[in-house]
Amino acid sequence: MIVHELVASLEAELGKLKVKKAVIGLRYACVILSDDSCGLAAVLDEGYRCSGYNWSDPLAGSSALELARGLLTADPILSSLGLATVNALLSRDAPLQEIEPIELLGINKDDVVGMVGNIAPLARQIAERAKRLLIFERNLAKHVRDVLPDWAAEWELPRCSAVFITGTTFINKTIDHLLELCKGRVVIIGPSTPLWPKLLLPSRRSRGVDGLFGVKVCEPERVFQIISEGGGTRSFLSNGATKAALVYDNL
Repeated sequence: MIVHELVASLEAELGKLKVKKAVIGLRYACVILSDDSCGLAAVLDEGYRCSGYNWSDPLAGSSALELARGLLTADPILSSLGLATVNALLSRDAPLQEIEPIELLGINKDDVVGMVGNIAPLARQIAERAKRLLIFERNLAKHVRDVLPDWAAEWELPRCSAVFITGTTFINKTIDHLLELCKGRVVIIGPSTPLWPKLLLPSRRSRGVDGLFGVKVCEPERVFQIISEGGGTRSFLSNGATKAALVYDNL
């Protein structure tokens, strides 16, 4: 699985670091490492509830590598914390975003576009440009009637000429199969997206994507406070974080 390869590729660097602070907010998990790098990952709302975690030891001061390995579990909270830890390391030196994903893929009236995860502002822009937009969403009760269930991607994604996949697919472990289904241009988007260059490969058969669009935290303490107070994407992108991206053509 991609998440196993991802964590394995960072083991040496993560093994040198400790967790400085970690928080599980309403919408995001945030982790600050001992080198002051900071990463985010969504907290999924999939009907999962818990009475609380009884950590054997405080997360602060624990091994960054061990927390990152939470991404390799089926536990949604541990997976979010794990991905946030990975993203802290990967986003340290990530370049700022210079192009929008919709521009990178050159969406036009010839394109049938797939979007895995309903990102409403981006969806409106795509719908204005594309021949057709197909949105696949797991939590249908919270979205408009035209959104398709996530399982419809099984037969619809292969016919899409361009696909936008949310970074939360690393948390619920659907990213591998989704990339296998994609035949056209692909970008992975959102604050949970790991800015890992190995994902940017020239061949779709090699699971490659055209661009990774995530975030870079510039003011860790400010963003940590926003997340701990239940803040979301709009709040931290205007207060301490900025968009970052890796694009295959620029590597």
